[in-house]
Amino acid sequence: MSILKTISTPSLRLHWLIMILLLGLDLGSKVWVRVNVPLYEVTELITNFIDLTHVQNRGVSFSLFADIADAFRIPLLVGVSLVAVVTMIFYQTRYWNELDFYTRSGLVCVLPGAAGNLIDRAIYGYVTDFFHFRWYDTSFFVNNLADCFISLGVIFFIIPLFFSKNDSHISKAT
Repeated sequence: MSILKTISTPSLRLHWLIMILLLGLDLGSKVWVRVNVPLYEVTELITNFIDLTHVQNRGVSFSLFADIADAFRIPLLVGVSLVAVVTMIFYQTRYWNELDFYTRSGLVCVLPGAAGNLIDRAIYGYVTDFFHFRWYDTSFFVNNLADCFISLGVIFFIIPLFFSKNDSHISKAT
């Protein structure tokens, strides 16, 4: 099936609508935090578990690459993110009809998350993070809705691995 025919399928259109809504939710939440929450201010959301804390993540996960000079870091992270988003869009569109439920769902979650963080990096040079996960005095990480969407998408990608591993184990035993 051609890409043009794939784009016109109702299931892909519905998934694109969901992705646009998730992207809007992510970008809107970041704007709200930048406007309403002073940098580094902490507001407890769930006692000893989640705080609302406005931070600027200049790197990627766990602030990796944050210490690299802006002149190199920003083009690198924007470039890699752009290639990843474009590749996922191409893959999703090209192979939509062959993808299983879990891969489709994973892409529907990962794409708006990756695009939201890409937009932040391209415009501001950093990603606005605000959900600070901790357990009492032990801090784990600060992320945003885009990161939550990406994590959920990765879970969708991993789920079939458990089933395929069990299926191959069963077929070897017989």
